[in-house]
Amino acid sequence: MAAKFATPVWCSRALLAAGAVTLLFSMTGCSSMSSSLSDSVSSPFKWSSDSSSKSSEGDKEAYQGDIRDYTAAYVRSSSDIEAFRRGLASLAAKHGITNWEADQGTYLGIGEGLGKARVTAGQLEVYKAGFSGGDGVKASDIQKGYEKYRLVA
Repeated sequence: MAAKFATPVWCSRALLAAGAVTLLFSMTGCSSMSSSLSDSVSSPFKWSSDSSSKSSEGDKEAYQGDIRDYTAAYVRSSSDIEAFRRGLASLAAKHGITNWEADQGTYLGIGEGLGKARVTAGQLEVYKAGFSGGDGVKASDIQKGYEKYRLVA
């Protein structure tokens, strides 16, 4: 008779993370597993910053676009808020933003990403509360980004 063993929690999380990485690699067309998760998520969005003009406005739009795309991918594939925050920090650093938590573009981009992911009104409220940390201004910016994306989509 074969013995049954309980699967450790870390093993389940590792399998979930591996599945998310596999999904992201299949979405991005990457064949190398040497990149970190945040690199694999952000790499398909480099075109936004590479093709934008050097103007401040173009840089802001590129950053928001990258945050939008990253958020939409995150919402569809993960629930690890800390991994999401690390990914935001990585994207911000690539755009030269040192305090992404205080940058309005971060929250507008998150809202646009939630719109792109087509979250329901109820889900939007949950994500707003979680991503804004209870800050009314950040929650308002997420709402604005969501509404903006839903109007143009």
